[in-house]
Amino acid sequence: MKTKMLGLMLCMFLGWNVHAAEGDKLNLTLDKNLLEAGKLQSFVHEYKVEGQGKKKRVVGVLLINASPDTVWQVLVNWDSMGEFISSLDYYRTIQVLTPLGKGLAGRSLIEGKLSFSLFSVQYTLDVIFDEPDKLQQWRMLTDDEVVNYNKKGIAVKRSSGGLKNIEGFEYIEPYDNGAKTIYYYAPVVETSVPLPGFVERSISKSTLGDYMEAIKARAEEFAKDAPE
Repeated sequence: MKTKMLGLMLCMFLGWNVHAAEGDKLNLTLDKNLLEAGKLQSFVHEYKVEGQGKKKRVVGVLLINASPDTVWQVLVNWDSMGEFISSLDYYRTIQVLTPLGKGLAGRSLIEGKLSFSLFSVQYTLDVIFDEPDKLQQWRMLTDDEVVNYNKKGIAVKRSSGGLKNIEGFEYIEPYDNGAKTIYYYAPVVETSVPLPGFVERSISKSTLGDYMEAIKARAEEFAKDAPE
């Protein structure tokens, strides 16, 4: 399988203006029984890219037994994700371009590294935190942007591991009168070189299911420990 399939599944990052360009949140038909049983549902979503025709991405949906505010606090704290997400070595905020404030959108440059069997990738993302809509979007910096940021004195590393592109989005919605949260996650990663099948399978599992389950576990842990 070429970069196309990997582009559908690799995760932890993608989306950029795709979600915003579509206007509203995705119109997906969820299985209520699976949702309330805490089972991950996945969908292949097709979207238009100006001048490039249509692309596809995999969207994961999972119910979290925690309030949207609790889940959001987990999602915005990228720097702590290396503590509980498998295959993720670290996320590190390099520069806060726009501070995240209550009711305001923030923006940061975040460096990350993923490690799999015989394969690792390092990259820097431009991440938007849309507090009012509880939405995040990210994309990988281009080589030109890396050069420009370094000229400005912001130390940014080039992507490694044959990465061609990383982008994605995630957002949350209240469920059960706000006692629970529906979590939507839509990552895309494209590589410039073909990868062995076992590497693609490892990445696919880690970057969608394992990642979302880790976020769920972390948020539910915080909700359980929160004072009543």
